[in-house]
Amino acid sequence: MFRLCLFATTFTLILAALQAAAAPVKVPAGLFKDVNDTTVGGARLIRGTQLFIDDWLIESLEGVRRQLNQPTKHKRNPVLVKDKPWEEGAPGYGTVHYDPKAKQFTMWYQTWKKVPEGSRSEGNLCLATSKDGVTWSKPIIDKKGKTNMVQAPKVTGFQCAGIFRDPSEKDPARRYKMLFSCAPDGTAKTWMTSVGFSPDGIHWTAAKPLPLIPFSDTQICPFWDHRSRRYIAILRFGPPNTRLVSRTESEDFLNWSPKVTVFRRTRRDDVQATQFYQMAPMPYANGYIGLIGAYHNESLKPIPADKPWTDRQDLQLAYSRDSVTWFRVGGSGAVSNASLNRKQDWSRQAKAATFLPYGKMNKDWDWGYITPYYTPEPIIVNDQIHFFYSGSNAKHWWTWTGDPPKKDPNAKPPTKGVGLATLRRDGFVSINADEKGGTMTTRALLFLGDGLVLNADAKGGQITVEALDADGKPIPGFGLEASQPLTTDSIRHSLAWKGHKDLHQLQGKPIRLRFHMKNARMFSLTPRTNTSHYIQSYN
Repeated sequence: MFRLCLFATTFTLILAALQAAAAPVKVPAGLFKDVNDTTVGGARLIRGTQLFIDDWLIESLEGVRRQLNQPTKHKRNPVLVKDKPWEEGAPGYGTVHYDPKAKQFTMWYQTWKKVPEGSRSEGNLCLATSKDGVTWSKPIIDKKGKTNMVQAPKVTGFQCAGIFRDPSEKDPARRYKMLFSCAPDGTAKTWMTSVGFSPDGIHWTAAKPLPLIPFSDTQICPFWDHRSRRYIAILRFGPPNTRLVSRTESEDFLNWSPKVTVFRRTRRDDVQATQFYQMAPMPYANGYIGLIGAYHNESLKPIPADKPWTDRQDLQLAYSRDSVTWFRVGGSGAVSNASLNRKQDWSRQAKAATFLPYGKMNKDWDWGYITPYYTPEPIIVNDQIHFFYSGSNAKHWWTWTGDPPKKDPNAKPPTKGVGLATLRRDGFVSINADEKGGTMTTRALLFLGDGLVLNADAKGGQITVEALDADGKPIPGFGLEASQPLTTDSIRHSLAWKGHKDLHQLQGKPIRLRFHMKNARMFSLTPRTNTSHYIQSYN
């Protein structure tokens, strides 16, 4: 019997407690008793896709470097713009779902109601659909008003909705869930976050009584976390102008825990006076990806030539393995807050941290300010991850709103729209090797099955692999001389050695993999099972 070892940080201990309180996870007969175990006999147990975004699987890098990769903005951006009279201030915060069976995208996006002077701002919620994520239609939903507005919860000050379809919900009337901000009495003293339900994503009702949830005045992003068996929401810390990212959780979607701050400013953020407006999370592979709305250098004055980032927002990337402890992702992969607080010159690192940049100043439609749209689940079509975002050709403190001290009677409204950007599946961070070549060696790992799949681009180069035992000695028959070179670009390279039709001889015992790379990039590693009887029992 393997001895099961769990080593954790303070935050992962918190997660372990949450998992212990949750319903047990059912596992197939013959597998590990605790499906959440991450180490077996000192080896990292890998289940599902492992990104190379952090060091969890990586022991050493020699002659290679890690790189943050940026998505490609679609050439037809913006893919959705305001073209209806009721779309005041649109498109604002939004959520996008994708149904792979129906092959349909659904977008909920916020518009604004015209309210009396001095009243709390209030939003409408509109819906659009698409087959490809590029060409969108706005179906007539409100038959009386002949608009694409859905029936939002009837609460004063409704705005900032985050929506998801709950696969665990047994009540059809609550299949779709929403967290939103509101001010029930129309004043700031009741400004709060609350709950809505819907059977179809169109007809929404507010929970009664309205549960008091910690306040947030930017988009709130809830989702069902299958790992902890709880609802999790990522939201702004609040109150206004306290730009931090926080986390809260719930067992029933009605009663929520106190907020825990997961992002604070670091020394790297001092370079551009960066704050965090919001973060759109999504479960991905064996962790969580977060798109951070990174707001730089608040100012009501014109943008100085030597500080082009002033009063603008781009998107940065975050990563977590437990949804509690988050790492900021920079040009060389995941970095902890402790490391980001070291005394050093952070200028280059700050620039390299941008995941999705705004456009060229005073030229592109999204040059001033971009905000992540929320996708509760990864939208992957044709091996491309789809990201949506709201963009504007004006900076944050644009003068059209009429709100003091921004009031300008001659100001023109900015142009806003929704953009699409795509990224290779698992392509957030890559291990890159140039002509000189280099190696990446994994920590001791253990996998179940009979194959390992590598997501890599070796076109014009080469990747070979040697399998080592736990002590780092070559395993006979799986050395470098027997490795079948990878020389093409594929999401699904199968690791193979001459004389072996599969890898069942390696499964179930601690091994290390050493990748020898030249003019190549690697993105992820995934165990695979082709023959079911190659799943062993460890009791």
